[in-house]
Amino acid sequence: MEEIGHALLKCGRPFLWVFMEVQDAWGDSELVLATRGSETPFCWLFLTHCGWSSTLESIESKILIVVCPLWNDQVVTQNSFKIFGRMVLELMRFFVERDKFNRCITIVMRYYEEEKELRRSFNKLSDLDKEAMKENGTSSVNLKAFANEILLGHNEY
Repeated sequence: MEEIGHALLKCGRPFLWVFMEVQDAWGDSELVLATRGSETPFCWLFLTHCGWSSTLESIESKILIVVCPLWNDQVVTQNSFKIFGRMVLELMRFFVERDKFNRCITIVMRYYEEEKELRRSFNKLSDLDKEAMKENGTSSVNLKAFANEILLGHNEY
């Protein structure tokens, strides 16, 4: 976490630092103070461990995804999003050095600002996600079919 925090400070761009649990002695107190009060009107980049919910929220919001999966199911989630083209940038698993992460941010920013195809891919994926989440969308239909199979022992489409 400390390496990522320092990389964010070094990139010189506004960022919002969000993590689940605050630990008293996780790193440099200067880093914690530097991130307080930082606000940005939008989020254009999301570093994710590839948890399913947070990844879907990023897609729906058309946010660029940088992936750093930690567990097997997260690697599967990461691989499923590679199908949509050059939309995810993979970091090393388990340990990210600040210089490597800083280079990653710089590359992603430059690429995203210049690459119209990337933005089109994000818009398409976001639209597909929104359609799937509708009342009779594929996500809803498949979840109901799965529940019927598990609970009732038969599949109704």
